[in-house]
Amino acid sequence: MTKKKSKKILFITFDLSGYYDCILDELKMQYTDVDFYNLADYKNVPYVNLNQRLKSFYYKKVKKLKLKNFYKYNPIIQEIANKKYDLTLIVRPDLFFDSQLKVLRKNSTILLAYYHDSINNISRKKDVIHFFDKVYSYEKIDVKNYDLNFIPNFIYIKKTDKKKNITKPSFFTIISKDYRFNSLLKVASYLKNKNYDYKFLVHSNKKQPANDIIDFIQERKNNDQVLEYINQHSIIVDIHKFNIQDGLTFRVFESIFLEKKLITSNSDIKNYDFYNPNNIFIIEDFDAIDIPETFISSPYEKIPNKIYHKYHYSYWLKTILGTF
Repeated sequence: MTKKKSKKILFITFDLSGYYDCILDELKMQYTDVDFYNLADYKNVPYVNLNQRLKSFYYKKVKKLKLKNFYKYNPIIQEIANKKYDLTLIVRPDLFFDSQLKVLRKNSTILLAYYHDSINNISRKKDVIHFFDKVYSYEKIDVKNYDLNFIPNFIYIKKTDKKKNITKPSFFTIISKDYRFNSLLKVASYLKNKNYDYKFLVHSNKKQPANDIIDFIQERKNNDQVLEYINQHSIIVDIHKFNIQDGLTFRVFESIFLEKKLITSNSDIKNYDFYNPNNIFIIEDFDAIDIPETFISSPYEKIPNKIYHKYHYSYWLKTILGTF
């Protein structure tokens, strides 16, 4: 067993589904002292007076910031205010105010960030880059435009239930209800007309009218639940946030780990070393979908182990931390 390094680590993320559980576990395996905060666990704090409401309006209109985030996450800053960390890694640092990031900067010998959203999607990300020793991003255009360090998302899965024996092609995806919805409907219509089995889940906080080709859900699914669905199907469908960000989603890395075929809207996937047209089909035009039967029926071609390990969460963390 490898001896743990005597370092004090702070890891902060915003994780609704459990993608970063493996990163936390890996940090705890490598280092003696790890503090962890998940911003998704924190609830809004009600404003206590009119002054706070007026300040909130000012920050929203003038500074484009949500004052409620300051109050929501300030307990974290208060807890770590008198601590010193050898290294701090933050996912979604844009949720903190500058004054809070200054405390994190002051208390961290090395301060790192990972962006798994594009700056095009969350503009504040560009405003906080200067606080960090290094910022990593999965968005290539942001790496180029803002001199960031490129690293894609990762295989977060440690183990799953025994793979089910799937006798005929079937398709699965789960997305939030947003501008991609109409594209998903076109894929669903195509598959239904071809008499393929599929399960498309669309999450919405508000109740939606019934739809005969997709299923709306209001309860958010965690990763274990999603993986259970994926294991019941042979092909994963991935509709990325086109025209907003082109970083590879976690659906891509689920397909690699589970050895499932992938249908995606992200044409940049061709530029990755694991790309294999036998395993990955790219939808170029949602108005002219034509998925070859040979793609659907042919077996998955396993990618080389050397390439697979490049996208494992342990390699991802090693890359970000370097030799620390």
